[in-house]
Amino acid sequence: MELKEARYILAISKNQSISKAAEELFITQPSLSKYLQNIEHQLGTKLFDRISNKYYPTFIGERYLHYAQKIVDYGSEWMSELDDITNQDSGRINIAIPIMLGTSIIQPTLTDFHKQYPNVKINLLEEVNFVAEHTLEDHSVDLILYNVYEYPQHLTYEILDKEEIVMIVSKKNPLSTHAITKKGFRYPWIDLKEFSHEKFILLYPDQTTGGIAQKLFKDYKISPEILLYTRNSELSIRLAMEGVGIAFAPESYFQCMAKDDTSLCFSVGLNRMQTSLIAGYMKNRYMPQYVKAYISIIREYCRDR
Repeated sequence: MELKEARYILAISKNQSISKAAEELFITQPSLSKYLQNIEHQLGTKLFDRISNKYYPTFIGERYLHYAQKIVDYGSEWMSELDDITNQDSGRINIAIPIMLGTSIIQPTLTDFHKQYPNVKINLLEEVNFVAEHTLEDHSVDLILYNVYEYPQHLTYEILDKEEIVMIVSKKNPLSTHAITKKGFRYPWIDLKEFSHEKFILLYPDQTTGGIAQKLFKDYKISPEILLYTRNSELSIRLAMEGVGIAFAPESYFQCMAKDDTSLCFSVGLNRMQTSLIAGYMKNRYMPQYVKAYISIIREYCRDR
């Protein structure tokens, strides 16, 4: 099995269509169709069943795809390593990252990185609903940066920073005066139970901050009114600042947006609600030196801020 052959068959499986796969591969549909016929003739068996104009792998096709993916993965790693060895000063990094984290992490670190590697291009895959771990598996990204409450089991990752999840309240809210200093918490601590009748603006439970909000409500045995669910961290913070409702966010997100004193952030919870900023990448995948360098720059920025 050759690398080109593996890529062609994987593209057919991914798109379930010869025409769409050919478009993705920048070849003609008849050429790809003939290529598949030749491979199946060499193997003496079909790799796909065609049902309702869609291509579904046979059992042998599934096993073929298993090894084809390995060949493509090794090919990508080899090209990355070759590029790193022969041309260490140029390349590209595809990074998947939540939009707000891009503002608070990429923006202040990009200049320093480009001073060291002016010929390395960075492509950001920014997601409001950040579910990007799968992009590592298909090699569409090299690195994912995001906050986690529980560490992923199937990724290699480096911890870059730890930060607190804070509650954001408008200064006009009379409950904002009830905060106290409490040992073990970075910000003035406030009793979440006092907000049981307030309206909240939350991220969805499958997002890190949204899941932490649900845990807090469960810990305090409260069921406040949810005014809005959103996947947009910036929107939830901005609405909370305007006094529309109460929101939760990583402290760096709040600090990035708090340009005046119209809103406050508070520590909440029976224990400090802390997340970890991680840089995640696939196990055993070759990592170019400039990717390692950018991870180090981000880590140093987080340490010093």
